Amino acid sequence: MKSAYDLIVIGAGPAGLTAAKIAAENGLSVALLERKNSVEEILRMCGMMVVSLSGSYMGERVVLNEEAGLLCFPNNGFSVKYDGPTKDFFTWQMYSPNGEMFRFGDYAANLAKGKAGRASAVYDKSWFLAGLLGECKKLGVQVFTGENVIDVRKKAEGVEVQTASGKHFSGAFAIAADGRNSRVARVMGMNKNRGFYGSVTSIGYEMTNLNLPEPYALHMPLVQSGDPPMLGFVCPRAWNNEGEDTWLVMITNVDPNIDHESLLEMFTKKSRFAPWFKNAKMIRKCGCAGNMYSPIIHPFKDNVIFAGDSGWCQEAEMTGAVMSGWKAGSAVVLAMLEGKLNQQGVQSYLNWWRTAHLEKCDHNIFLKNLYMPVLCNDKEIDYIFSKINFVLPTVLDPYEVPENIGKALMKIMPDIQKERPELIKKMAGFNDLPPEVVLKNTIRSGFNCSFTT
Repeated sequence: MKSAYDLIVIGAGPAGLTAAKIAAENGLSVALLERKNSVEEILRMCGMMVVSLSGSYMGERVVLNEEAGLLCFPNNGFSVKYDGPTKDFFTWQMYSPNGEMFRFGDYAANLAKGKAGRASAVYDKSWFLAGLLGECKKLGVQVFTGENVIDVRKKAEGVEVQTASGKHFSGAFAIAADGRNSRVARVMGMNKNRGFYGSVTSIGYEMTNLNLPEPYALHMPLVQSGDPPMLGFVCPRAWNNEGEDTWLVMITNVDPNIDHESLLEMFTKKSRFAPWFKNAKMIRKCGCAGNMYSPIIHPFKDNVIFAGDSGWCQEAEMTGAVMSGWKAGSAVVLAMLEGKLNQQGVQSYLNWWRTAHLEKCDHNIFLKNLYMPVLCNDKEIDYIFSKINFVLPTVLDPYEVPENIGKALMKIMPDIQKERPELIKKMAGFNDLPPEVVLKNTIRSGFNCSFTT
Protein backbone atom coordinates (compact mmCIF):
# COMPACT_ATOMS: atom_id res chain seq x y z
CA MET A 1 0.00 0.00 0.00
CA LYS A 2 1.25 3.46 -0.89
CA SER A 3 1.86 5.53 2.25
CA ALA A 4 3.47 8.75 0.97
CA TYR A 5 1.29 11.51 -0.54
CA ASP A 6 1.37 15.20 -1.25
CA LEU A 7 -1.68 15.72 0.96
CA ILE A 8 -3.46 13.73 3.65
CA VAL A 9 -7.04 14.79 4.36
CA ILE A 10 -8.52 13.64 7.66
CA GLY A 11 -12.31 13.50 7.58
CA ALA A 12 -14.63 12.95 4.61
CA GLY A 13 -17.34 15.50 5.33
CA PRO A 14 -18.06 18.53 3.14
CA ALA A 15 -14.78 20.28 4.04
CA GLY A 16 -12.56 17.23 3.66
CA LEU A 17 -14.11 16.00 0.43
CA THR A 18 -13.94 19.45 -1.14
CA ALA A 19 -10.29 19.86 -0.10
CA ALA A 20 -9.39 16.43 -1.52
CA LYS A 21 -11.24 17.16 -4.76
CA ILE A 22 -9.55 20.51 -5.47
CA ALA A 23 -6.11 19.11 -4.61
CA ALA A 24 -6.55 16.08 -6.87
CA GLU A 25 -7.94 18.23 -9.71
CA ASN A 26 -4.64 20.10 -9.65
CA GLY A 27 -2.53 16.97 -9.83
CA LEU A 28 -1.65 16.29 -6.21
CA SER A 29 -1.59 12.79 -4.78
CA VAL A 30 -4.18 12.67 -1.99
CA ALA A 31 -5.09 10.21 0.75
CA LEU A 32 -8.52 10.71 2.33
CA LEU A 33 -8.99 9.08 5.75
CA GLU A 34 -12.47 8.61 7.21
CA ARG A 35 -13.40 7.16 10.60
CA LYS A 36 -16.75 5.75 9.39
CA ASN A 37 -16.95 2.66 7.24
CA SER A 38 -19.30 4.42 4.82
CA VAL A 39 -18.62 8.04 3.89
CA GLU A 40 -22.19 8.80 2.81
CA GLU A 41 -23.89 7.21 5.83
CA ILE A 42 -25.21 9.96 8.13
CA LEU A 43 -24.85 8.74 11.71
CA ARG A 44 -25.27 12.03 13.59
CA MET A 45 -28.17 14.45 13.57
CA CYS A 46 -27.92 17.16 10.93
CA GLY A 47 -30.38 19.88 9.90
CA MET A 48 -29.14 19.62 6.28
CA MET A 49 -29.88 23.27 5.55
CA VAL A 50 -28.17 25.35 2.87
CA VAL A 51 -26.94 28.40 4.80
CA SER A 52 -27.91 30.68 3.27
CA LEU A 53 -29.89 31.36 0.08
CA SER A 54 -31.53 34.53 1.38
CA GLY A 55 -28.44 36.57 2.17
CA SER A 56 -24.68 36.69 2.51
CA TYR A 57 -22.76 34.17 4.61
CA MET A 58 -19.02 34.56 5.21
CA GLY A 59 -18.88 37.08 2.38
CA GLU A 60 -20.52 34.67 -0.06
CA ARG A 61 -23.93 34.72 -1.76
CA VAL A 62 -24.60 31.02 -2.29
CA VAL A 63 -26.64 29.93 -5.33
CA LEU A 64 -28.47 26.59 -5.54
CA ASN A 65 -28.85 25.88 -9.25
CA GLU A 66 -31.18 22.88 -9.32
CA GLU A 67 -31.40 22.77 -13.12
CA ALA A 68 -27.63 22.40 -13.51
CA GLY A 69 -27.24 20.29 -10.37
CA LEU A 70 -24.75 22.71 -8.81
CA LEU A 71 -24.20 24.54 -5.54
CA CYS A 72 -22.39 27.71 -6.59
CA PHE A 73 -20.10 30.11 -4.73
CA PRO A 74 -19.82 33.08 -7.14
CA ASN A 75 -17.75 35.39 -4.95
CA ASN A 76 -15.19 32.62 -4.44
CA GLY A 77 -15.44 31.53 -8.07
CA PHE A 78 -16.21 27.81 -7.80
CA SER A 79 -19.09 25.36 -7.62
CA VAL A 80 -19.66 21.80 -6.38
CA LYS A 81 -21.99 19.15 -7.73
CA TYR A 82 -25.35 18.60 -6.10
CA ASP A 83 -28.09 17.03 -8.20
CA GLY A 84 -30.11 15.54 -5.35
CA PRO A 85 -33.48 16.42 -3.82
CA THR A 86 -34.20 19.74 -2.10
CA LYS A 87 -37.13 21.35 -0.33
CA ASP A 88 -37.61 25.08 0.05
CA PHE A 89 -38.68 26.74 3.29
CA PHE A 90 -39.80 30.31 3.66
CA THR A 91 -39.37 31.62 7.22
CA TRP A 92 -37.52 31.02 10.45
CA GLN A 93 -40.13 31.19 13.23
CA MET A 94 -39.27 31.49 16.92
CA TYR A 95 -41.77 30.76 19.70
CA SER A 96 -41.78 31.75 23.35
CA PRO A 97 -42.58 29.06 25.98
CA ASN A 98 -46.28 29.97 25.96
CA GLY A 99 -46.64 30.41 22.25
CA GLU A 100 -45.92 34.03 21.36
CA MET A 101 -44.13 34.06 18.03
CA PHE A 102 -42.06 36.29 15.81
CA ARG A 103 -40.67 35.43 12.43
CA PHE A 104 -37.83 36.12 10.06
CA GLY A 105 -39.78 36.55 6.84
CA ASP A 106 -43.47 36.68 5.97
CA TYR A 107 -44.49 33.09 5.26
CA ALA A 108 -47.44 33.78 2.96
CA ALA A 109 -45.69 36.54 1.02
CA ASN A 110 -42.48 34.55 0.60
CA LEU A 111 -44.37 31.39 -0.36
CA ALA A 112 -46.19 33.32 -3.10
CA LYS A 113 -42.83 34.35 -4.59
CA GLY A 114 -41.68 30.74 -4.99
CA LYS A 115 -37.91 30.25 -5.05
CA ALA A 116 -37.37 34.00 -5.07
CA GLY A 117 -38.98 34.16 -1.64
CA ARG A 118 -37.39 31.20 0.09
CA ALA A 119 -35.43 31.68 3.29
CA SER A 120 -33.36 28.73 2.12
CA ALA A 121 -33.65 25.05 1.28
CA VAL A 122 -32.80 21.70 2.80
CA TYR A 123 -30.79 19.09 0.92
CA ASP A 124 -29.92 15.41 1.31
CA LYS A 125 -26.48 15.23 2.91
CA SER A 126 -25.95 11.56 2.09
CA TRP A 127 -26.55 12.33 -1.59
CA PHE A 128 -24.22 15.33 -1.41
CA LEU A 129 -21.36 13.38 0.18
CA ALA A 130 -21.80 10.47 -2.23
CA GLY A 131 -21.51 12.85 -5.19
CA LEU A 132 -18.33 14.49 -3.88
CA LEU A 133 -16.86 11.09 -3.02
CA GLY A 134 -17.49 9.84 -6.55
CA GLU A 135 -15.73 12.88 -8.00
CA CYS A 136 -12.76 12.36 -5.67
CA LYS A 137 -12.39 8.73 -6.68
CA LYS A 138 -12.51 9.60 -10.40
CA LEU A 139 -9.68 12.07 -9.79
CA GLY A 140 -7.52 9.39 -8.17
CA VAL A 141 -7.97 10.24 -4.49
CA GLN A 142 -7.12 7.17 -2.39
CA VAL A 143 -9.96 6.74 0.08
CA PHE A 144 -9.43 4.81 3.31
CA THR A 145 -12.60 4.23 5.36
CA GLY A 146 -12.80 2.76 8.85
CA GLU A 147 -9.54 4.54 9.75
CA ASN A 148 -9.61 6.41 13.06
CA VAL A 149 -6.72 8.87 13.30
CA ILE A 150 -5.02 8.73 16.70
CA ASP A 151 -1.80 10.69 16.18
CA VAL A 152 -0.40 13.41 13.90
CA ARG A 153 3.26 14.39 14.08
CA LYS A 154 5.63 16.74 12.31
CA LYS A 155 8.40 15.08 10.35
CA ALA A 156 11.38 16.66 8.63
CA GLU A 157 9.77 16.05 5.24
CA GLY A 158 6.26 17.06 6.27
CA VAL A 159 3.76 15.31 8.50
CA GLU A 160 2.93 11.73 9.52
CA VAL A 161 -0.55 10.50 10.41
CA GLN A 162 -1.17 7.29 12.38
CA THR A 163 -4.50 5.44 12.60
CA ALA A 164 -5.84 3.03 15.22
CA SER A 165 -5.39 0.14 12.80
CA GLY A 166 -1.63 0.72 12.81
CA LYS A 167 -1.36 2.37 9.39
CA HIS A 168 1.01 5.29 8.84
CA PHE A 169 0.55 7.94 6.15
CA SER A 170 3.07 10.64 5.34
CA GLY A 171 2.53 13.82 3.35
CA ALA A 172 3.88 17.29 2.76
CA PHE A 173 0.71 18.65 4.38
CA ALA A 174 -2.35 17.35 6.19
CA ILE A 175 -5.78 18.95 6.40
CA ALA A 176 -7.72 18.21 9.59
CA ALA A 177 -11.41 18.25 8.63
CA ASP A 178 -12.62 15.83 11.29
CA GLY A 179 -15.53 17.84 12.66
CA ARG A 180 -16.37 19.92 15.71
CA ASN A 181 -15.19 17.19 18.10
CA SER A 182 -11.87 17.10 16.23
CA ARG A 183 -9.50 14.56 17.68
CA VAL A 184 -6.64 16.03 15.66
CA ALA A 185 -7.18 19.43 17.28
CA ARG A 186 -7.14 17.78 20.69
CA VAL A 187 -4.07 15.59 20.27
CA MET A 188 -2.11 18.47 18.74
CA GLY A 189 -2.97 20.77 21.66
CA MET A 190 -4.98 23.23 19.54
CA ASN A 191 -7.81 23.49 22.10
CA LYS A 192 -5.66 24.59 25.04
CA ASN A 193 -6.10 28.31 24.42
CA ARG A 194 -9.70 28.17 23.21
CA GLY A 195 -12.56 29.41 25.35
CA PHE A 196 -14.93 26.64 26.45
CA TYR A 197 -18.66 27.43 26.63
CA GLY A 198 -20.31 24.09 27.34
CA SER A 199 -21.46 20.82 25.78
CA VAL A 200 -24.48 20.77 23.47
CA THR A 201 -26.55 17.58 23.32
CA SER A 202 -29.43 17.05 20.88
CA ILE A 203 -31.83 14.18 20.36
CA GLY A 204 -34.74 13.77 17.98
CA TYR A 205 -36.61 11.85 15.34
CA GLU A 206 -37.35 12.12 11.68
CA MET A 207 -41.18 12.22 11.55
CA THR A 208 -44.07 12.36 9.13
CA ASN A 209 -47.74 13.38 9.62
CA LEU A 210 -47.06 16.57 11.56
CA ASN A 211 -49.76 19.18 12.00
CA LEU A 212 -47.74 22.37 11.66
CA PRO A 213 -49.39 25.78 11.26
CA GLU A 214 -47.02 26.58 8.38
CA PRO A 215 -45.30 23.41 7.20
CA TYR A 216 -42.52 24.80 5.00
CA ALA A 217 -40.77 26.81 7.66
CA LEU A 218 -38.01 26.34 10.20
CA HIS A 219 -39.75 26.31 13.60
CA MET A 220 -37.73 26.99 16.77
CA PRO A 221 -39.77 26.80 19.98
CA LEU A 222 -38.13 27.93 23.19
CA VAL A 223 -39.65 25.07 25.14
CA GLN A 224 -38.35 26.07 28.53
CA SER A 225 -36.27 28.96 29.78
CA GLY A 226 -33.75 28.47 32.54
CA ASP A 227 -30.08 28.01 33.11
CA PRO A 228 -29.49 26.10 30.95
CA PRO A 229 -32.55 26.49 28.66
CA MET A 230 -34.11 23.92 26.32
CA LEU A 231 -34.76 24.64 22.65
CA GLY A 232 -36.85 22.71 20.16
CA PHE A 233 -36.40 22.58 16.39
CA VAL A 234 -38.67 21.39 13.60
CA CYS A 235 -36.96 21.44 10.22
CA PRO A 236 -38.19 20.08 6.87
CA ARG A 237 -36.38 17.18 5.27
CA ALA A 238 -35.72 17.09 1.52
CA TRP A 239 -37.43 13.74 0.95
CA ASN A 240 -37.99 10.19 2.16
CA ASN A 241 -38.38 6.91 0.30
CA GLU A 242 -42.19 7.06 0.39
CA GLY A 243 -42.37 10.60 -0.96
CA GLU A 244 -44.04 11.91 2.21
CA ASP A 245 -43.38 15.30 3.78
CA THR A 246 -40.85 14.60 6.50
CA TRP A 247 -39.39 16.73 9.28
CA LEU A 248 -36.54 16.52 11.75
CA VAL A 249 -37.97 17.10 15.24
CA MET A 250 -35.36 17.63 17.94
CA ILE A 251 -34.61 19.19 21.29
CA THR A 252 -31.29 20.75 22.24
CA ASN A 253 -29.99 21.22 25.76
CA VAL A 254 -26.64 22.37 27.10
CA ASP A 255 -26.63 20.20 30.24
CA PRO A 256 -25.38 16.72 29.18
CA ASN A 257 -26.52 15.20 32.50
CA ILE A 258 -30.24 15.77 31.84
CA ASP A 259 -32.51 12.94 30.64
CA HIS A 260 -32.92 14.00 27.02
CA GLU A 261 -35.41 11.23 26.20
CA SER A 262 -37.77 12.65 28.83
CA LEU A 263 -37.25 16.17 27.51
CA LEU A 264 -38.14 15.06 23.99
CA GLU A 265 -41.26 13.29 25.25
CA MET A 266 -42.28 16.41 27.17
CA PHE A 267 -41.81 18.56 24.05
CA THR A 268 -43.78 16.31 21.71
CA LYS A 269 -46.50 15.05 24.11
CA LYS A 270 -46.94 17.45 27.03
CA SER A 271 -45.82 20.93 26.02
CA ARG A 272 -48.08 23.51 24.39
CA PHE A 273 -46.55 22.37 21.07
CA ALA A 274 -47.84 18.78 21.51
CA PRO A 275 -50.74 19.22 19.01
CA TRP A 276 -48.16 19.48 16.26
CA PHE A 277 -47.19 15.85 16.93
CA LYS A 278 -50.55 14.24 17.78
CA ASN A 279 -50.59 11.95 14.72
CA ALA A 280 -46.87 11.90 14.05
CA LYS A 281 -45.14 8.80 12.80
CA MET A 282 -41.57 8.34 14.01
CA ILE A 283 -39.21 7.04 11.34
CA ARG A 284 -35.66 7.24 12.64
CA LYS A 285 -34.04 8.30 15.88
CA CYS A 286 -30.92 10.45 15.74
CA GLY A 287 -28.77 12.60 17.96
CA CYS A 288 -25.49 14.45 18.32
CA ALA A 289 -23.26 15.93 20.99
CA GLY A 290 -20.36 18.33 20.91
CA ASN A 291 -18.46 20.99 22.77
CA MET A 292 -18.68 24.72 22.12
CA TYR A 293 -15.25 26.33 21.91
CA SER A 294 -14.12 29.69 20.66
CA PRO A 295 -12.59 29.31 17.18
CA ILE A 296 -8.97 28.41 16.57
CA ILE A 297 -7.30 31.74 15.89
CA HIS A 298 -4.34 30.33 13.96
CA PRO A 299 -5.49 27.13 12.17
CA PHE A 300 -2.03 25.80 11.28
CA LYS A 301 0.54 23.79 13.19
CA ASP A 302 3.34 21.45 12.07
CA ASN A 303 2.09 21.43 8.45
CA VAL A 304 -1.46 20.59 9.53
CA ILE A 305 -4.23 22.94 8.36
CA PHE A 306 -7.52 22.96 10.28
CA ALA A 307 -10.61 23.31 8.10
CA GLY A 308 -14.37 23.50 8.68
CA ASP A 309 -15.84 22.53 12.02
CA SER A 310 -12.50 21.33 13.44
CA GLY A 311 -11.62 24.95 14.19
CA TRP A 312 -15.07 26.53 14.52
CA CYS A 313 -17.33 27.60 17.35
CA GLN A 314 -20.18 25.07 17.05
CA GLU A 315 -20.63 24.58 13.27
CA ALA A 316 -19.46 26.22 10.06
CA GLU A 317 -22.61 24.99 8.30
CA MET A 318 -22.26 22.97 5.11
CA THR A 319 -21.58 26.04 2.99
CA GLY A 320 -18.90 27.35 5.36
CA ALA A 321 -17.27 23.92 5.46
CA VAL A 322 -17.21 23.68 1.65
CA MET A 323 -15.63 27.13 1.37
CA SER A 324 -13.08 26.25 4.02
CA GLY A 325 -12.18 22.96 2.30
CA TRP A 326 -11.86 24.66 -1.08
CA LYS A 327 -9.58 27.37 0.34
CA ALA A 328 -7.44 24.88 2.28
CA GLY A 329 -7.03 22.52 -0.68
CA SER A 330 -6.21 25.41 -3.02
CA ALA A 331 -3.60 26.76 -0.60
CA VAL A 332 -1.85 23.37 -0.48
CA VAL A 333 -1.81 23.23 -4.29
CA LEU A 334 -0.07 26.62 -4.48
CA ALA A 335 2.37 25.68 -1.70
CA MET A 336 3.38 22.53 -3.58
CA LEU A 337 3.77 24.39 -6.89
CA GLU A 338 5.96 27.03 -5.29
CA GLY A 339 7.94 24.60 -3.15
CA LYS A 340 7.00 26.38 0.06
CA LEU A 341 6.22 23.43 2.31
CA ASN A 342 5.60 25.54 5.39
CA GLN A 343 3.25 28.15 6.83
CA GLN A 344 4.30 30.71 4.24
CA GLY A 345 3.12 28.37 1.50
CA VAL A 346 -0.46 28.27 2.86
CA GLN A 347 -0.69 31.87 4.06
CA SER A 348 -3.57 32.52 1.65
CA TYR A 349 -5.73 30.12 3.68
CA LEU A 350 -4.75 31.72 6.98
CA ASN A 351 -5.61 35.16 5.57
CA TRP A 352 -9.00 33.88 4.40
CA TRP A 353 -9.69 32.27 7.80
CA ARG A 354 -9.06 35.60 9.49
CA THR A 355 -11.13 37.77 7.14
CA ALA A 356 -14.00 35.42 6.16
CA HIS A 357 -14.34 33.52 9.43
CA LEU A 358 -12.96 35.34 12.47
CA GLU A 359 -13.94 38.84 11.33
CA LYS A 360 -17.34 37.97 9.79
CA CYS A 361 -18.49 35.21 12.16
CA ASP A 362 -17.84 36.49 15.68
CA HIS A 363 -18.46 33.59 18.06
CA ASN A 364 -19.50 36.03 20.80
CA ILE A 365 -22.43 37.08 18.61
CA PHE A 366 -23.34 33.46 17.88
CA LEU A 367 -23.41 32.66 21.62
CA LYS A 368 -25.91 35.48 22.18
CA ASN A 369 -28.56 33.15 20.70
CA LEU A 370 -28.59 31.55 24.19
CA TYR A 371 -28.75 34.76 26.25
CA MET A 372 -32.47 35.56 26.44
CA PRO A 373 -33.68 32.25 27.96
CA VAL A 374 -30.87 32.39 30.53
CA LEU A 375 -31.36 36.01 31.59
CA CYS A 376 -35.20 36.12 31.41
CA ASN A 377 -37.95 33.82 32.70
CA ASP A 378 -40.83 32.35 30.67
CA LYS A 379 -43.29 35.18 31.33
CA GLU A 380 -40.74 37.86 30.52
CA ILE A 381 -39.89 36.13 27.25
CA ASP A 382 -43.58 35.80 26.40
CA TYR A 383 -43.94 39.53 26.93
CA ILE A 384 -40.91 40.44 24.80
CA PHE A 385 -42.05 38.17 21.96
CA SER A 386 -45.57 39.62 22.10
CA LYS A 387 -44.18 43.11 21.52
CA ILE A 388 -42.30 42.07 18.37
CA ASN A 389 -45.52 42.03 16.38
CA PHE A 390 -43.86 42.90 13.09
CA VAL A 391 -42.01 40.74 10.55
CA LEU A 392 -38.22 40.74 10.66
CA PRO A 393 -36.06 40.40 7.52
CA THR A 394 -35.85 36.94 5.96
CA VAL A 395 -32.51 35.62 7.26
CA LEU A 396 -31.04 32.25 8.16
CA ASP A 397 -27.47 33.20 9.10
CA PRO A 398 -27.11 32.37 12.84
CA TYR A 399 -24.61 35.23 13.19
CA GLU A 400 -27.04 37.74 11.65
CA VAL A 401 -30.07 36.67 13.71
CA PRO A 402 -28.89 38.21 17.04
CA GLU A 403 -28.20 41.50 15.23
CA ASN A 404 -31.73 41.58 13.80
CA ILE A 405 -33.26 40.69 17.17
CA GLY A 406 -31.25 43.51 18.71
CA LYS A 407 -32.69 45.98 16.20
CA ALA A 408 -36.21 44.71 16.95
CA LEU A 409 -35.64 45.13 20.69
CA MET A 410 -34.47 48.70 20.19
CA LYS A 411 -37.68 49.40 18.30
CA ILE A 412 -39.87 48.18 21.17
CA MET A 413 -37.69 49.57 23.98
CA PRO A 414 -39.91 52.64 24.61
CA ASP A 415 -42.89 50.35 25.26
CA ILE A 416 -40.85 48.15 27.58
CA GLN A 417 -39.52 51.18 29.44
CA LYS A 418 -43.09 52.32 30.00
CA GLU A 419 -44.77 48.96 30.72
CA ARG A 420 -42.05 46.73 32.21
CA PRO A 421 -39.14 48.95 33.34
CA GLU A 422 -37.74 46.15 35.52
CA LEU A 423 -36.87 44.28 32.32
CA ILE A 424 -34.52 46.99 31.06
CA LYS A 425 -31.65 45.94 33.31
CA LYS A 426 -31.95 42.30 32.25
CA MET A 427 -32.11 43.23 28.60
CA ALA A 428 -29.00 45.38 28.94
CA GLY A 429 -27.16 42.13 29.62
CA PHE A 430 -27.91 40.97 26.06
CA ASN A 431 -25.25 43.43 24.87
CA ASP A 432 -23.10 44.09 27.92
CA LEU A 433 -22.39 40.70 29.47
CA PRO A 434 -19.67 38.39 28.08
CA PRO A 435 -20.51 34.72 27.45
CA GLU A 436 -18.26 33.62 30.32
CA VAL A 437 -20.70 35.34 32.70
CA VAL A 438 -24.04 34.48 31.10
CA LEU A 439 -23.12 30.86 30.38
CA LYS A 440 -21.27 30.12 33.62
CA ASN A 441 -23.61 27.25 34.56
CA THR A 442 -23.54 25.87 31.02
CA ILE A 443 -19.74 25.89 31.14
CA ARG A 444 -19.71 24.22 34.56
CA SER A 445 -22.01 21.37 33.47
CA GLY A 446 -20.11 20.63 30.25
CA PHE A 447 -17.27 18.23 29.49
CA ASN A 448 -14.18 20.24 28.62
CA CYS A 449 -11.78 18.01 26.65
CA SER A 450 -9.29 20.69 25.67
CA PHE A 451 -6.07 18.91 26.39
CA THR A 452 -4.03 16.21 24.74
CA THR A 453 -4.90 12.66 25.81
